[in-house]
Amino acid sequence: MLQKFTDSYGREVNYLRLSVTEQCNLSCFYCRSTPGECGKETGKELLTVENCLTIGQVAVDLGITRIRLTGGEPLLRPDILDITGGLAAIPGLKDLSLTTNGILLEKIAFKLAAAGLKRVNISLDSLDEANFHQITNGGKLQSTLQGIEHSLQAGLTPVKINVVLLKGINDHEIEKFVAMTMEKELDVRFIEYMPTQGQKKWSHLFLPLQRVLEIAEKIAPLVTVDGEHGGGPAQYFRLEGAVGKIGLISPLSRHFCDRCNRLRVTSDGKIKPCLFSDDEIDLRPYFSAKEQLRAKFFEALQVKPDPRKVACSPVDRVRQFQGKRSMTQIGG
Repeated sequence: MLQKFTDSYGREVNYLRLSVTEQCNLSCFYCRSTPGECGKETGKELLTVENCLTIGQVAVDLGITRIRLTGGEPLLRPDILDITGGLAAIPGLKDLSLTTNGILLEKIAFKLAAAGLKRVNISLDSLDEANFHQITNGGKLQSTLQGIEHSLQAGLTPVKINVVLLKGINDHEIEKFVAMTMEKELDVRFIEYMPTQGQKKWSHLFLPLQRVLEIAEKIAPLVTVDGEHGGGPAQYFRLEGAVGKIGLISPLSRHFCDRCNRLRVTSDGKIKPCLFSDDEIDLRPYFSAKEQLRAKFFEALQVKPDPRKVACSPVDRVRQFQGKRSMTQIGG
């Protein structure tokens, strides 16, 4: 790498979120823009394995050191091991991870680890079978719990559990989630509910994450710990005597635009400089011309918005997030 991959405002970008599918085997109400939308591809042409590896190689050459595979549900790709193994073999890539709902992990966790995957983030919004079923529109809690166990056994650690906090739906389970960190190498991260395409229920379901700390402190004393290497968005805490950590991710009430270090590529080959913007740059015409592809990555850096203009109150940010794509179409 000859130079740092830095945007117009001095932020070093070293993290790429690469979506490999819009399809999902669950249908969480806060993720999809249309009920029943899950389970179907949109007809858009997905990135091939070769496309993914080309994007990864160019990104790493420019200074990207971390890649996360997202979706949709990336484990629905029958060639996910080929994508994982190919990316893991790129010299200079320091961290390769994957976000999943965990349903399919039981069968593939060890194979992913053998292919070179380092870590997994697993979405889990309830520890109650009936509540989980309702939130996910039909999911089976035990499948995700088994996926967590197999990920731990495969060494995909620390396993990060992502919990979207929803007022009146799962906030009564905060104590149970926090307790998961006591004996296992789990980072349980609570995430503020962020609307996609301006869902009307946002204000009724939004709950500030301070509530998590209030409940955690009743269990045991809390200690602030360093976050993940690379400047991720989470604030981390540890209960006294715990093996794992508690994380808070507050994209609305405690934004992290000023230290944003990422770009996103959608499963149909569009690079998104900012989650809160509809700006996209099509990479597809340039897969056979790496210099032009590099130029498009630099173009994306130049249109990453001024953090002072993106950063605003939670209500304003909700109004701002009126994107054309649902979260599964973006890749989270």
